[in-house]
Amino acid sequence: MGREVVEVSTRRIASLALVWLFAAASGGTAFGQAMGASPGPFAPYDAPPARGAAAGQVDGEGAARMLRGRGFTNVSVVRRRGPTIILEANGPRGERVQVVVDSNSGAISGMKVIGYGDQRY
Repeated sequence: MGREVVEVSTRRIASLALVWLFAAASGGTAFGQAMGASPGPFAPYDAPPARGAAAGQVDGEGAARMLRGRGFTNVSVVRRRGPTIILEANGPRGERVQVVVDSNSGAISGMKVIGYGDQRY
């Protein structure tokens, strides 16, 4: 019985040391946190909003400009609902999307594919 306890304790200590080693090597940052905007097809949706010196609320035209700057085309403002602006646009890959933009931060807070090109599903 004594030998089993020593083996289990040794394994547990080795496991904890390995976890500590990986945590120290990562610098305390979770894997996805330091990656920034995601690469690939979703990068235009995940990129942080570019804000100028006069950072205030974003209006519909400002949200449309921001989407055009990210590669969206045929951008139109559908409506404003409280602090959110709902727009429709063609995404960078040609998909027709409905995009929800937070007017306080200028960030894309939601997106739904509603068609392809000028066709709706």
